[in-house]
Order: sequence, then C-alpha cells, then structure tokens
Amino acid sequence: MNNQKKRKHMGLACTWSLLSGENVASSSPASFSCKQLADYRDIFRKHLKEKYLKIGADKCYHHGKHIESRLLLVKDHRISEETPCGIPQQDHFIDMEHIFDSNEEGSSSSQTVVLQGCAGTGKTAVVHKFMFDWAAGVVTPGRFDYLIYINCREISPIANLSAADLITNTFQDINRPILDIFLVYPEKILFILDGFPELQDPVGDQEEDLSVHPQERKPVGTLLYSFVRKKLFPESSLLITAQPTAMKKLLSLLKQPIQVEILWFTDTEKRAYLLSQFSGANTAMKVFYGLRENEDLDIMSSLPIVSWMICNVLQPKGDGDGTLLRSLQTMTDVYLFYFSKCLKTLTGISAWEGQSCLWGLCSLAAEGLQNNQVLFAVSDLRRHGIGVCDTNCTFLSRFLKKAAGAVNVYTFLHFSFQEFLTAVFHALKNDNSWMCSYQVGKMWQEIFQQYGKGFSSLMMQFLFGLLHKGKGKTVETTFGRKVSPGLREELLKWTEGEIKDKYSRLQIEPMDLFHCLYEIQEEEYAKRITDDLQSIILPQPTYTKMDILAMSFCVKSSHNHLSVSLKCQHLLGFEEEERVSAFMPPALTLNKYSQLCSLPVSRLHFLCQALCNPYCKIKDLRLIFCHLTASCGRDLSSVFETNRYLRDLEFVKNTLEDSGMKRLCEGLKHPNCVLQTLRLYRCLISSASCGALAAVLSTNKWLTELEFSETKLEASALKLLCEGLKHPNCKLQKLKLCASLLPEGSETVCKYLAFVLICNPHLTELDLSENPLGNVGVKYLCVGLRHSNCKVEKLDLSTCHLTDASCVELSSFLQVSQTLKELFMFANVLGDTGVQHLCKGLKHTKGVIENLVLAGCHLTDACCGDLASVLNRNENLTLLDLSGNNLKDFGVQVLCDVLIHPICKLQTFYIDTDHLHEDTFRKMEVLKMSKPGIIW
Repeated sequence: MNNQKKRKHMGLACTWSLLSGENVASSSPASFSCKQLADYRDIFRKHLKEKYLKIGADKCYHHGKHIESRLLLVKDHRISEETPCGIPQQDHFIDMEHIFDSNEEGSSSSQTVVLQGCAGTGKTAVVHKFMFDWAAGVVTPGRFDYLIYINCREISPIANLSAADLITNTFQDINRPILDIFLVYPEKILFILDGFPELQDPVGDQEEDLSVHPQERKPVGTLLYSFVRKKLFPESSLLITAQPTAMKKLLSLLKQPIQVEILWFTDTEKRAYLLSQFSGANTAMKVFYGLRENEDLDIMSSLPIVSWMICNVLQPKGDGDGTLLRSLQTMTDVYLFYFSKCLKTLTGISAWEGQSCLWGLCSLAAEGLQNNQVLFAVSDLRRHGIGVCDTNCTFLSRFLKKAAGAVNVYTFLHFSFQEFLTAVFHALKNDNSWMCSYQVGKMWQEIFQQYGKGFSSLMMQFLFGLLHKGKGKTVETTFGRKVSPGLREELLKWTEGEIKDKYSRLQIEPMDLFHCLYEIQEEEYAKRITDDLQSIILPQPTYTKMDILAMSFCVKSSHNHLSVSLKCQHLLGFEEEERVSAFMPPALTLNKYSQLCSLPVSRLHFLCQALCNPYCKIKDLRLIFCHLTASCGRDLSSVFETNRYLRDLEFVKNTLEDSGMKRLCEGLKHPNCVLQTLRLYRCLISSASCGALAAVLSTNKWLTELEFSETKLEASALKLLCEGLKHPNCKLQKLKLCASLLPEGSETVCKYLAFVLICNPHLTELDLSENPLGNVGVKYLCVGLRHSNCKVEKLDLSTCHLTDASCVELSSFLQVSQTLKELFMFANVLGDTGVQHLCKGLKHTKGVIENLVLAGCHLTDACCGDLASVLNRNENLTLLDLSGNNLKDFGVQVLCDVLIHPICKLQTFYIDTDHLHEDTFRKMEVLKMSKPGIIW
C-alpha cells in the first residue's frame, strides 16, 4: 500500500511508526493540523531561501549566473525502432529547471538525477542557483516542499551520522518540529548530495549494512549508499553531483537515473563572464582575444574555475600578461600561474613569509586529502605553521575561506586547490634528501595507494605536470623549494611498469593516462608509453575538448601501429560549432576556398591534427556515434592527403551528411590516400553520398574493401555505387552488404551486382548475408557469377530467404566456377532437395571449394549420401558445417564412413551430437584415432 493510501485509511499517527520517538523533540504528526503543516512548510521554505541566498553571496567566485542552465542529457543509445538504425539524430539538451518535470503520463514520482562534470565546471554553482530558484518559486513549483542540501565532502568521514542528523542540521536555526513534518510527505523531499565521493572501499556496499531508518547512525559511506540505493526515504527524489571518476561506481548503485552533463562555458558565456570581471569592456575583450590566441588555454578557460583564476590575478588593465598567457598549455600551468601571481602581489608580508605560508598549505592539503578531510580547524592550521592571524590576511584569502555555517573552520576555496597543493607537497617534500631509486619507486606506490584513484586523480595529473623540466624554476620561486631529485625519471619508469604489468591493481583507463602525459608535455615519453599499447578503446558516452586534446597529443607521435576506437556520442564543447554548421546552405560548393575556411572547427579537429602528424602510425580508426558534418569531412579529408599509415576506417552508428561525405571523398580520391578498408556499420547514408563514394572507387587504387553492415541502402544508392564498381580503374576486392538491402529493391540490386561481377575481375569476396534476396534475386545474381570474368572466391548468402529453387541456379554456377573457395548458406530453408542440387555442382571436377557452411538449413539424413559422395571426390574441401540441422545416427555414420578414407581431406566437421547413440560415438572415436587432426 502506498503512502497516500496509508494516510487516508490509517491516519497520520500510524503512518510513521518507524520513529522511535525518543530523539524527536516535537509532537506526533497526528497533532498537527493542515494549517500548521502549511505554516511550517512556509517557514522552512523562507529559511532555505535566506540560507541559500547567503551561500550564493559568500561563494568565492560568482560565475553561477553566467553558466547556462542547459545540460546535456546523456543517454545510452541502444538499437531503437524510433530512430533509423538506432542512430541518435542529435544531442539531447535539457534545462536545469526542467529536470524534475512530470513525465509524459503526468506522473511526478520519485526521480534520481545525476549531474556529472569534471572539477571546475560549476556543478555546485548550478546546484546553488537551482536551490535559490526553487525557494523563489521559479523552478518545480509545487513539486517539492523541502530541499535538503548535503555537501558530501564536508561530512566528517569518521563520525557516524543518521539521515535525521543531516535534516536537523539543515534547519538547526529553527526551533520548530522538523523530522516529524518531513516524514508526513516524503515524496515532497529532494535530497541534494553534492560531490558524491569516489569511494573505493566496499564499506557500506553490502545490502545488510545499509541504513533503513532515519535515526539509525551509520558511517558516512554507508549512509550515502543508503540514500542512493533508496533504502532511506525511497519515495523522495535525489539530485547527485559527481565527477566522472565516481560515475562508474555511482551508476551501478542507481536504478534508471537521469544522467546529465554540465556544459563548459561557450564563447558567449565566457565573454559575458569576462565583461563582468573587468571594469572596462576594452580590457575584458583584450583578455578574451588573448585567450583565443592560445588554443590550449582557450579550451581550458571554458572551465569556469580557470576563467575565475585568470581574472582574479590579472592586472586591472590586463597589461604585461599577454606573453605569459600565451605560454600556458596545461592545467598545471594555469594553477602554477595563479599561485605565482598571488605571491608576486604580496602586501603586508614578505616573500619568505608568503612561501612559508604556501608550504604550510601544501602539507595541510596533503594530510587532508589522504584522510578525506576538507574542513580544517584553527588547530590544524597552526600544526602546519599557519598562524590564526594569517587567516584574515588578503594573501591567504586567495586560497582559503571560512566554511559555511561554522565558526573558525576553514576549507580551500576550491577542492582542486587542495589537489594541486597536495601534488606540490609530494613533488617538493624531499628536496634536501637523497633517495635511491628503490625508495622513490616505493614512494610512488604509496602515493597511488593513499589516494586510491591512480591516474584518474586530478592530484596525480598535477604531479605529472609539476615534474616537467621547464617548470622547476617557477615552482622553486613560488614555493621556496626545489623539485625532489630523481622523482621525474622514477615516476616515468614506474608508470611504464604499471602499464606492462597485467596483474597491476590499478585499473588504468587510457584517457586518464593521456591527461597525465599531456600535463608533463614531453612527446618522447608519451611515445614510450603509447608504444606499449596495442589498441586504445575510448567507450565513454561523453568527452570534453580537453579529453580529445590530451588524447591527440599522446597518439600523434606514436611509433606503434595503434588501433583506436573513439565513441563520439557526446563531445562537449563542440555544440556551438555544430550549431553554426546547421545554418550553412545545404549545397556547399567544395571548390571555393573561402567557404571551406569558413567551416567551424569540427568535433574531429584535434584528432585529425594528430593523424596528420608525419610520425603518427595509427593504422585502424573506429568512430562511433559521430555525426559527420561538412567540417568533419574537411578535417578527415586532410588526414587522407597526408597520412601514410591509416589503413582501416570504420564508422559505427553515424549520420553521414551529404556535404560531409563529399569532403571526405575528396580526400579519399587524393593521390596520397592509402586507405584500404572503409566500413559503415548501422549508418545513415543517402544516394548522393553513395554517388560520391562511386567516384572514389573509380580513382582510388588502394581501397580494396568496402563494407556496409546494417546500413540500409536504397536501390538508387546501390545503382550509383555499382557504376563505380564497374569502372575499369576500380581495384575493390571485397564488397560486404550485410543486412543493408531493402526488401523492395533487393531483386533489382542483384541485377546491378551481376553486371559488377561481369565487369570487375578484381572482386573476390561478396557478402550479401541477411538480405531478403529470395530465389529470384539469386537467379539474377548467378548470371554474373557464371560469367568467365567473375573471380569470386568467397560468397556469403546466409539468411537470404532462399529455398531449394536457389540451389538449382547455384549448382550451375558451381559447375563452371574455378575460383570459389568459400560458400556460406547458413539459415536458409534449403532442405534435402536443395543440398542434393548443390552437390551436383560440388562434385564437378573444376571445383576448388574449401569451406561449405550449411548450418540451420533444415537438413535430414536424406541428404547425407549426396554429401558423402562430394567428400569422396572433392580433395579441396576442408570445412563442413552441418550444425543446427536434424541429422540422426544413420546420416552421421554415413558421413563418418567416408571421412575415414584417405582421399577425404576434411579437417573441420561441425554437427550436433546431443541425440546420437553410443555406437555412433564409437564410430566417431575410431575416426578421431585415424585422423587425430580433425576438429568436431
């Protein structure tokens, strides 16, 4: 029975019997009138409005109003009937104010929303704005009565807490009944878990350990798990913010969450933010265009925290910093720039005192991060050499702030500050001591174990960046200590060892490793690491520009022949460019240079830059969920014009625009293009694009394999494609059209393909499996197969709706073919009669067939005699697959009798043995002893 029915039939007093009552300093819910309940809700709402407004005013940077509330709705695009081939047509966006709207049926049941984004994207700022807008009645009107905000990082990891403690703490300034009122309408509560931790240990993960009562105290990890597993307040809704490193664990705990990604600053938002930070528009725009001059910094400054740091330390007029800004390439550069500039603008204390203060912050940060601590008492600061009087100085206020709602408790302005200073601590702590390589290597092992997240840790990425040779002087000037000797080389050796160690406890994700290598900015070392990798698979649903930049940096100088698979489902930061391309005229004149230059930067831009590097030896590239626009085609085209190693390109579940395909084909036709294989799996492609590919086939001398798999092609598209296949210059050897022909055009397509087989002597492999060819289609096809010019060696007609009538035509082809080595007829209703027809052709003396697959073709013992006669005469047949048929003991024994003869060369024989008798098995054992190399 749901809560509404309970309230109606049992009354308020019976609804929440789970409360013990001994810790509740208020009356029973049954003693409250409807008016009192409404009054208390108004009191709580007013309290929250005032509280959240104050939190917003006290924040260290005020970029919340500049962050667009539009979020990317992340979906796992499985095969769906709603969209062709299951391909996502476009990215799905949703405004923050609508994430808890009622569904299509009008129901507003319990929901869980996960707001993800890397450090500095403004997750907390967006959440604070949402809370204030709710309190003002702007968002979700009537949906929630209470919003309970919980900063997960600021909860003590040591203390045991209950849900009641968290709720009571939110309203600690109100002398009113709290918990009782909340429990009356739990579906009207939204719990906000800000900064869900990257919990590595399994504590609290067991079902029996979870808390189910609001007053039951549990460790923090267990309590948070209890919320996300809906053991506590199951009728309530959840809004959870988390970094990507926590997402895998978090999503495994949730049931059907709504997953949204917070977007970085667009150029428009960045411009608006800069204008709000400088007194004059000219100064702001000077900084804006200064950022644009440095592509790396321009990308990084799309993170709100980076824009805030840059604005916070630039001179009022922005003078004298242009050259320095152009030198910032990595996140480590940006944070080091911020701290060094803060030190150079000291007032009231000496440079030595400033460095001493910074070193105290480093040791404080490291100790806190190791203990999952972000709140520090005055005694903690004193212990690390930071005096109480220092906390009020302007210099220290650039790094620390007072914690909200606490007296003399401090926290870092941003959690990334604590991670950066922890990295500095480990880079500098042994500057005056000498350690042997064993001790240094052991230190890295300890660091990875202490912080748990390995290469995915932002702290570890900062540590890589700090060890770059060129940063040593700036680090020493800023923090007063030298980088520890030997650390850099030992870190590189240790990293190589972890990558090569198959039993390493670290689960190394390639993208995390790429970010570390990008921070250190040493191409030679990046090459050493990537050369140890055979393939790179990047399957995440979302990537940022920074991710792609880091990946491109690492693979551009790889000397190994890598295989790369990139899921392009959502590439954050390219939305603005894609919106620009949507307004371009449909017919793009490709020979006009000015128009090509006006194309926006594509989502494949950085990857293509890496592929154009003369040292890049990526051999296979697989692009998944890539919407191929004209700008993408332009960038890929440039790759084919310069790259001498890329041999295999595959598009998976892509929408291929005509203007994108035209530009791509221009590159494929370039004399320098060496691509050999082009695959399109579950893609959308038009007839016009097939026409462009036809032109490639008539000019490209390297392309030998073209595959369309589950990519529906109109008959008109195939007609254009066949024109290219028939061209004398076409060198294509393998054509695969698996599940790509439409029923209404299949017979016509077979006519086109017949002419291709007659005209193209290079075509040796034809795959038409899973297409509704039917008997008529095969009849047309065999006209080409029987022609003397046809050199097909492999023919796949599996699942093509064929019957015994098709076998008559195929038998006549087999009688004249001198090249066919493999024939696949899986899952067709051939029957014994059909196989008997095939055997007439297979017994022909000219036959060279080696592999014959007749699995699932409705065969019985009646056809085994004919197959035995083939085995008795054909010395080339080495594989016969009869699995999935209704063969009994008699038929199998007939085949075994001929298999034992020396003239039979069969090596692989597949049959179903579940219903065979013992005497048949004995005969098979005798055969096995006679021919030990045979495989069943």
